[in-house]
Amino acid sequence: MTEIKDIGIVWSNETGKGEWHIENGDIAVDHALYSSVMVSLFTDRVAPLEPSQSEKNAAIGKVDGDRRGWWGDMLRTEPMGSRLWQLKRAVKADKNSIIDSAQDMIYEALSWMVESGLVDSMNADVKWVQSGLLQFSIQLKEPKQYSPKIFLFSWAWEGV
Repeated sequence: MTEIKDIGIVWSNETGKGEWHIENGDIAVDHALYSSVMVSLFTDRVAPLEPSQSEKNAAIGKVDGDRRGWWGDMLRTEPMGSRLWQLKRAVKADKNSIIDSAQDMIYEALSWMVESGLVDSMNADVKWVQSGLLQFSIQLKEPKQYSPKIFLFSWAWEGV
C-alpha cells in the first residue's frame, strides 16, 4: 500500500504551535495520518458553554470570554480540533481527573478518523511522566495494516 503524503508539520516548543516544515526552500511532506493528528489535536476547538463531568472534576470549569475555535467551523456540522488548550486552566488537584479530561479531549478530537474510515481503531493512553508533564500515546490502526501507527506527544504543565 502506498503511503499517502501531506504537508509536513513540526511542533515548535518555543512558540507552542505547529508549523509547516521547510526543506531546501520548499514545504516538506510527511505521512498524511501524522498531519491529520497534528491538526486535530493542536487546532483549538471551540469550548462548550458548560464543561463535561470529567472537566468539572478536573476543575476546568466554565469558559468565560473567548471560547476559541476556528472560523471555518461555521461551515461545518461538527467542530474540528481539540480542547486540550483548556488544560492550561485546569487545577491540578487530582492527577487522575486531568488524565481523564485529556483522554476525553483526545478521543473527541480524533473520533472523526474512525467515523470516516480513515482508521479502523484508535487508542489513547495519557499519563504523568514527571511532575508537570503529561504524555499522550496515540495508536491508530489503518485499514489493511497489521500494526498500528503510534504517535507520542507531551504536554508541559505551566506553573506546577
